[in-house]
Amino acid sequence: MKNIAKIVVAILLIIVAWKIVKGVVGLLLAVAAAGLLVWGGMKLLESPKS
Repeated sequence: MKNIAKIVVAILLIIVAWKIVKGVVGLLLAVAAAGLLVWGGMKLLESPKS
């Protein structure tokens, strides 16, 4: 019985860790996309150098 409980706890920990990793990766991608949008907007608004 103890082995089954350990297996269930391990599976739950893996699922929780996977959800956290996916959340962090999603957050990083969102921040990167927002940064690119801001950078692109600044480039569009800049006056030409020439």
